[in-house]
Amino acid sequence: MYNIRRIVTPFIPIYGMGAYIIIFTTAAILYPGGSVNYPNASGYSFFHNFLCDAMLPITPNGVENTARTLAVISHLVLSFTMIVFFYILPEIFSVHNRNTKMIRWFGMLTMSIFIFMYTPYHDYIVTVTGILGTFALLPFFIELYRYSDKRLKRLAYVCYAFSIVVFFVFETKLGYFYLPFLQKITFFLDAWWVIWISLIVVRKRQQPLQVQCVLNK
Repeated sequence: MYNIRRIVTPFIPIYGMGAYIIIFTTAAILYPGGSVNYPNASGYSFFHNFLCDAMLPITPNGVENTARTLAVISHLVLSFTMIVFFYILPEIFSVHNRNTKMIRWFGMLTMSIFIFMYTPYHDYIVTVTGILGTFALLPFFIELYRYSDKRLKRLAYVCYAFSIVVFFVFETKLGYFYLPFLQKITFFLDAWWVIWISLIVVRKRQQPLQVQCVLNK
């Protein structure tokens, strides 16, 4: 049972991310329309709607959002996906120290709070997760400095840079008109990062099993 759980766990972020995209896309198709930029628009706009808009009870144009339930389900899937991701994230490093513990537990705490993004406290949750997420990512970048894969390092730096820009724009409202589009770009970069790291953990966890199989022959 332990070996099965060990094999399956790093696949959860991969399939979870795929499930989120499928469920959210369906919710976006059902979204009645309206955004901060264009309240009276019809349908969901890739450029003008936030991801969280699909979870609004009432759309900006005053219509009941029939896509909300499905959008909330997709958000819960994403939250659970990211909780598991931060659980496995430290495993890409060859060390186990205070930094890797902070990465895991602050990351999981951040994503646990992220669950409540669909509530009326959305804006406060964004601020709290932004602050807590920093406590998870700062030790991550400290350990990443010694990491050998330069391509993964570059992607991580790009993801973090985009996240900082998105958080800054959200908090200051400077360039807010472009934030929905920036949010989508950041999400796809983050999804790529999550899947890449999950695959690394998959390979690392399979190595001891391969060695054991060889020894048992």
